[in-house]
Amino acid sequence: MENKRETSVQMVRTLGLKESISMTVGTVVGVGLFTSGSAQIGHVGVWIIAFTFLALLVSIWPALIYAEMSAALPLAGGTYNFAKRGLNRVWANLAGWHYIVSVVAICSGETLAFANYFKILIEQFGISVRLIDSRLIAILLILFFLILNLRGIEQSGRVQTVFMFFFWGCSILWFLYMIPKVHVEYFGGFSMNQLPPFKELMYIFGLIWWCYTGFETSVSLGAEVKYPQYTLPRSLKLSIFLVFAVNAIFQWFLVGVVPRKYYGQLVTAVAPYADGLELAGLVGFPIILLCIGIAFGGDLSTINPGIAAPARYIYTMAKDGALPKSLSKIHSKYKIPYNAIILVGTINIILIATGSINYIASVSLISLAICYIIGCLAYLGLKKRYPNLHRPYITPFGKFGAYFTIVVYIFMLLYSDYLALFTAGILTIFCLIFYAFYTRHKSADNISLEEEIGKIEEPNNVELSKINRQYAGWKWATIIATLIAIGIYIIPIAMGGK
Repeated sequence: MENKRETSVQMVRTLGLKESISMTVGTVVGVGLFTSGSAQIGHVGVWIIAFTFLALLVSIWPALIYAEMSAALPLAGGTYNFAKRGLNRVWANLAGWHYIVSVVAICSGETLAFANYFKILIEQFGISVRLIDSRLIAILLILFFLILNLRGIEQSGRVQTVFMFFFWGCSILWFLYMIPKVHVEYFGGFSMNQLPPFKELMYIFGLIWWCYTGFETSVSLGAEVKYPQYTLPRSLKLSIFLVFAVNAIFQWFLVGVVPRKYYGQLVTAVAPYADGLELAGLVGFPIILLCIGIAFGGDLSTINPGIAAPARYIYTMAKDGALPKSLSKIHSKYKIPYNAIILVGTINIILIATGSINYIASVSLISLAICYIIGCLAYLGLKKRYPNLHRPYITPFGKFGAYFTIVVYIFMLLYSDYLALFTAGILTIFCLIFYAFYTRHKSADNISLEEEIGKIEEPNNVELSKINRQYAGWKWATIIATLIAIGIYIIPIAMGGK
């Protein structure tokens, strides 16, 4: 009787376009931009925009590839399910483990980033909190978001949207306040005295590319997205450009405010934006507003999906026999995989104990690159194995894009941090051993593809018109934000900045 009751409890589709974008952009915009990513300005100066634009270019195709796969297979677990169907269970398990470790690492790094910016915020009011360990603040934050996620995806989605809009609101206010403080001459017409060595450039590029990772967060929540055939591809297409706009605009202000003589200090700063303002003599209100926006908007909006997304991978893998079945249990009231969520929180606390954002960043970007490579291989496999699969969205030149992405990401891995690469190698070996001794002997969820997907509800004319209007609004907002992000870099050149 109990088994029957457990299998009848399923996740519900409640997330719309707004929540999907908030979950995705919230995951991406956070610890990468406000710590390791922005710190690279200390190495490359205004050339940060070139690196950011290149990172966008190598992220667009995989985002569109995931858009096609998620619209066709709107299930929890993202890459795990794509690889299981397009390749085999070995590849699926590798993708699942690497995704879980990577996104949990992002979440752990985000809590540490929050702690750093929060302490700087408190100190602006003359209160010393340097004796408080950042890890303690980070762990308390994880416990708060564990409780939030255990209350259901609908509530979590609503709170996520509040965090994201709060971040954007604070950001716009900060931008308007800071415009008069920007020095056009700091941009120097995109000139640099000397480029770092190629190996170092690739490492810098990897950390800037990390500011885009997590673009497929909404995909991992596919079983809880309403009208996924429309919502998922649209959220992916918009999110990747919104991330670029936010990254580029924030970087523009950091370059335009901080004199070059302080770049060396930005490289080692734990909170580059707050430290940069302080170095430029802009203390008080600018730092307070910035830290409020980053800590209570940007950081919190990353931690929330940083728990939700990997928990869905764990749930899917457990349901498929790749992990203990107890991790696939769904709460009868809140319709969430509660054991999987608790496990994610536990892993977060362990990673927070390391206290190193840079190491966490390197591990995360390597594991996600591996996961995306497997995702592209799965895309090619799905094209071959299921040529007649209904695909509501088709990626332009998808096969070429998959091969291109695989080559680029492998090239990036070759120049990654060796310690983090070694860690990823150990994780891969562990995954294979775990598969050989545990997963291989467990029966998979051998149901047909049609049965696994289930019936996807089609919106009526009124509902379709509504979601199309919502998409149009988001699309134009994204286009405007992207043009602004590009335009503000052209202005200093046109004005002859030296």
